[in-house]
Amino acid sequence: MALNINEQARKEANLRLLQRSMDQSISNILGNATHVVLYEFSQDSQSWEKSDVEGSMFLAERPSGYLLVILNRNSRDNYPMELSPDFQLQHSDPYLIFRQQIKGETVIRGIWFPNASERIAMNDMLEKTLEDLKNNPRPPPAATDEASAVLSTLLSPVTLGSVGNQNNTSIRQDSPSQQTSQPTLDKKSLQLALLSLIQDERFLDLLHAQYLKVAHARANRNNSNRTGGSRLMAENICSVIGWDLLLERLVAGLANVLFD
Repeated sequence: MALNINEQARKEANLRLLQRSMDQSISNILGNATHVVLYEFSQDSQSWEKSDVEGSMFLAERPSGYLLVILNRNSRDNYPMELSPDFQLQHSDPYLIFRQQIKGETVIRGIWFPNASERIAMNDMLEKTLEDLKNNPRPPPAATDEASAVLSTLLSPVTLGSVGNQNNTSIRQDSPSQQTSQPTLDKKSLQLALLSLIQDERFLDLLHAQYLKVAHARANRNNSNRTGGSRLMAENICSVIGWDLLLERLVAGLANVLFD
């Protein structure tokens, strides 16, 4: 009985970890392996290449489908693999080999398992999961398009102009065409959109670039205050400070969504 309680507690702890580090919508862990190593097949050299990804692997379930995740012990970047009906599985001791179409290209990956029983159990669970996907295909998540719409809205010149000039007496107004083009999301859709955005490398790159601009603007502002800089520099800084407020609100909102 104690063993079952310990296993359940461990599963719940792993579930919370996946929800924090990967996707809050993950609802269940179907299987796991203590340690695996990821290999990638190079089409150019026609050979296997060991990656820098290794660690515990989980087969997780979420409303949009199934997800394989390797919690990478070599870096902070974990390795997710979305399962789809075209996902091909091959069991070749001591590996599980995956073949999948990603953005029109065939990607072949191999997972090395030092523990044979874990490999066999994972293979059986993946076969059942893939069979379920083929018989009951999941609809594509709507959050992807909404995420793009939210990102477009947040980063549009109109939005930035409004935020940047919020302390001025005159604020730019949207034209009728601009007003109708802005997406309107309910709270749940916005939550899903933000979860998608936080996993989008393009969004993170853009957000980080703007953060750097804010940091540089703060440094310039401090230097200006110490040296009595010109009014022009202050005006240029103010045009960026609006991003400061936007970033703070966005980060605070994401934190509430991800860790609530």
